[in-house]
Amino acid sequence: MKKLMGLLIVAVLSGGAPAQAVVVINEVFINPPGSYDDTREFIELMGTPGKKLDGYAIALANGTQWKYWTLGSPYPADQEIDEFFSLDGLELGANGLLVLAINIPFYYPTVLSDTNFQRWNTIWNGGLDSPGKLQNDGSNTILLIRNRPGKTQANPTGTLCWGKDIRHDTEYYPGVVDPKDPNSPPNLYVQWGNGNLDKGSADEQPTALDLKGASTPEIDDDLEVVDEVSYEHERGWEYDIDGRHVDNGSTNPKFPRRHVHALDDPQGFSPDVLTRVDYRTKGPGWAPTPGATGEMANGNNWQDTATEQWIRGDSVACTSGCSGAGSVPQFYYDNGPNDNPDAIQPYRTHVPLWLDNGTAPDYTFTALNTYQIMAGRINPLAVPFIPGDCNRDGVCDAEDIAKISAVFGDADWIFSNSFADAPEGDDGDPAEQTRPWDVNATGENGVEASDLQWTLNFQGDTTGRIVGVRYDSTTPSSVGVYLNDNSTVSCTVTASFHVPSDRPLWGLTTGDLVEVTVMAQVTGGAILTTGQENGIMQYVHDLLLDAEGVLKVNSVMPQGLFATTRSGLQEAIGNQGDLGMNTINGYTTSFTQGLTAPVALYVVTLEAIGQGAARVSVNPASAERFAAGTPSGLKVGRTNQHGNPNTADYPIAQMVRVDMPEIPADFDHDGDVDSDDFVIFQSCATGPAIAHNGSETCQQADLDNDGDVDQDDFAIFQRCFSGKDNPANPDCANQPAP
Repeated sequence: MKKLMGLLIVAVLSGGAPAQAVVVINEVFINPPGSYDDTREFIELMGTPGKKLDGYAIALANGTQWKYWTLGSPYPADQEIDEFFSLDGLELGANGLLVLAINIPFYYPTVLSDTNFQRWNTIWNGGLDSPGKLQNDGSNTILLIRNRPGKTQANPTGTLCWGKDIRHDTEYYPGVVDPKDPNSPPNLYVQWGNGNLDKGSADEQPTALDLKGASTPEIDDDLEVVDEVSYEHERGWEYDIDGRHVDNGSTNPKFPRRHVHALDDPQGFSPDVLTRVDYRTKGPGWAPTPGATGEMANGNNWQDTATEQWIRGDSVACTSGCSGAGSVPQFYYDNGPNDNPDAIQPYRTHVPLWLDNGTAPDYTFTALNTYQIMAGRINPLAVPFIPGDCNRDGVCDAEDIAKISAVFGDADWIFSNSFADAPEGDDGDPAEQTRPWDVNATGENGVEASDLQWTLNFQGDTTGRIVGVRYDSTTPSSVGVYLNDNSTVSCTVTASFHVPSDRPLWGLTTGDLVEVTVMAQVTGGAILTTGQENGIMQYVHDLLLDAEGVLKVNSVMPQGLFATTRSGLQEAIGNQGDLGMNTINGYTTSFTQGLTAPVALYVVTLEAIGQGAARVSVNPASAERFAAGTPSGLKVGRTNQHGNPNTADYPIAQMVRVDMPEIPADFDHDGDVDSDDFVIFQSCATGPAIAHNGSETCQQADLDNDGDVDQDDFAIFQRCFSGKDNPANPDCANQPAP
């Protein structure tokens, strides 16, 4: 059933768009059964393999079991950020998973070698309290945040705005009536909080959480909520930050109106564990409960409705007679009965409706111990996470490429959940407001070639897997995308020069054009095996002119199957490009370019604008974010290390001269007379009265024009010798002997 549904969704969505959340919350084991809280709790993150998580953090905001307390009650101590874990210095594993755990690896035998593991008692949490167990009494919201303001592990000064034990909802409303106890005397209760995270200084707290769109004095308002999931227990608060709702107007107790990332009230139990099985934000959405309406234009609930994305339930331990049981017990979702009439399914576990269609369900409730809670493995029932699928529609395609290209080169760009005061229209359709992000493992280099390379590598793939990596078993994946080793991969960049007027490069006149074709080839480690080809797919270059006022850049045109990634980045240097062009960039969706012969990447047309000489050189782009993520200036397909070849060679600079007299002895026409020219002179030397071979080169070496190349010519050569990269005097032949 799940596979069929996935195919239907892909078919519906193939018309196009992006996928967000390069990293998402994937599983949270909040309350292992019995006494295992001290050894088996964990939080699992999923996303692009190898992604660095500097600047990210996990926060668990507890909303207690009640909203209304007896008048005079003290502030509920557990209405706080129960746990907070900075993710600075951590990264996702080769399979895209990171497990944050309360104990040592011994207690998590399901964690695969391709998953990264970190015990959370070693993680910075603000310093107000020691890390502990996850709060499992009451309502909880688990938030994945980034760009938090104030004091951080990397910046230990300033106000602590996000950390363990910070009170996040402190409003005080005395004399209220609990709507769930309408017959109570008036003025009996106090309402602590209002169900919203405190933002800015509105509550005049010494420490205040900060969200995008809120004002915190002397603190940048830049925090973003990347992912979140919340659930209610009894009458507690759910701190969903997204301003969208689902099932508006519902009278169905199974599916009440709620925030989009809030799970339906799990009647009859407080969930021990949450497991994500979907992560899309692009598509037709989900049908609302009968009698209710959704907020999408088509009347459906939002595509990222938590109820359709998460399994949630109680847990049971198994020590014998179950798969993998041994010295460490295994845990499973509880398929025991739940008699609460408002439960979505009559069991102590609730699953998305598309996993429980009644006739051929993907999740079976018919036997105990059927769905294991496994840290460090891709969930078997999950819709695959596709690296580079930046609109979360289940496939990498032209829409994802276009989405990344639109912000290619930007310093920072990421999806953020919405709330009432947020700018930029974040409370709208996520298909419109979901944004590309810094998806790769190169840290805070912005959106650059390494990000786009994930989409190019995974284009058309729906498994989200890398061949040879462990995902949900101890057996490495045999299907998916190949990312071969880069240690033997080398590339060679060359440049050819063509003058349409047929004048030589050392004899141009003003107005002449010079067409510089930049080519590249995989000259070492090329793979021609079908499905593994590692051709050249991206370039980010600088074309430089070392003298002003001689040439200028007229145009840059991608060639063949290559297209410009983002033309606005191509910056003319100097006066109208008379010093060259920075960040010439482009890409192709083909995996076979430059595998067997040089392939043209782009053509730069130069115009001669004034007398002089200038060297033309091609180099990897020097802009910081490109130099960090693409140090060789090229990306090759289906290759690890973000598609960077191990080495790349670039051509030597080419001298071009405009309206200048020819320099005697400058046989290679590079503006100087040096040892390179002497090698040419030697090849033509004959001696007195012995005719040279008549070639064009030797005619030039015959500096006194007497038909031979001898000591008289060498004397002129000596007078003209200037040394490498030192301009020679055009009148050197008439200068006195040294």
